[in-house]
Formats: sequence, C-alpha cells, structure tokens
Amino acid sequence: MNIFARPPLQKKPDISEDDFLVRNAMNERRSTDKLQDAAEGLAWEIVSTSIRLEELRSIWAKMIGITGPQWMIMTVLANAEDRHIGLPVGAVSRALRVDQSFVVTQSKLLEKKNLLRRKSSTEDARVVNLSLTDHANKQMAKLSSQRKALSEFVYADLDLRELQQLTGKMNSIKNRLEKAILKVSADL
Repeated sequence: MNIFARPPLQKKPDISEDDFLVRNAMNERRSTDKLQDAAEGLAWEIVSTSIRLEELRSIWAKMIGITGPQWMIMTVLANAEDRHIGLPVGAVSRALRVDQSFVVTQSKLLEKKNLLRRKSSTEDARVVNLSLTDHANKQMAKLSSQRKALSEFVYADLDLRELQQLTGKMNSIKNRLEKAILKVSADL
C-alpha cells in the first residue's frame, strides 16, 4: 500500500463532468515539478474559461440572429476608436487571428442583415473599412444591461484594481506565448 498515494477526487456539484475528468487526470500524474504542474493547471483553467466565453458569445449572437464568429467581428468594431469610420478588414482579421477572407465573407453576411457597413477607404480604394450600422448598435444596446449584469456576477470576486492586474498578467502570458510559438516554430 502506497501511503503517498492521493485518494481519488470526489466530484463536486459545482463543476462539470468534463472539468472533473481533466482535474482528476491531472491529479493522477505524479510529477515532482510543482511549477510545471501549476502552469499546466493554469493552462487548463484558461482553456475551460475560453470554452465558457465561447458558449456565452454564441448565446449573445443567437439573440440577434447571427453566429458566434459574427458576434466577435461586431464586438471588435464596437470597440474601434473611430466607430464611424470603423476598421479595415485586415485589422479585424488580425484582432481575431483569422484569415482576411473569413472576415470578408462574414462581413458580407452581416451587411445583408443590415448590421455592418462596408466602405472603401478614402485614402486607398483597395482597403475596405467595416463599421457597425445604427441597427447593429441598437441590437447590441438591447443586450448591454444583461451583459453588464453578467459581468458583475462573473467578476464579483475582483475589484477594479484586481481585474486590471489579472488582465495585465494574462496579456503578459499571451505575449510570451506568441514569442514561444515563434521560437518553437523557428526550431522546426
């Protein structure tokens, strides 16, 4: 009998079956590298959080009759500095880390629903700027109180300073991951 063996995890009612299985699998590993274990645990929490955010985006999108990726395009445009001019297709594709052709296709579908405006740039006719229509802004405004209430619920454990610190740390991790990807791909 191994006295160091951990007892099996018991499923708590507040976590999903998938989360339980992932945590249990991680708990069964017998690694001595605590930092590596903590980093992998954080990575799994980020993945799990990302999945929940994707589910939420899909719900918001369905409420106005579009897809989750289309919602993301609208969100990028809603946060543009100059909402009237909008953003070039290339900037939207970089923000979402998708191919420009995907943004072009989706923007045309959104344009047909009167949610997005596509206009050639006055400086360079090859560049197409995307911006939200008044109809899109009204649709998003209808959801704003629900989205605000949800954010207050989700982030209730964090004050403004803590939320900003967490955002900064996540941004730092994201930037390091981008550099790590370049380094690893250069080694291939």
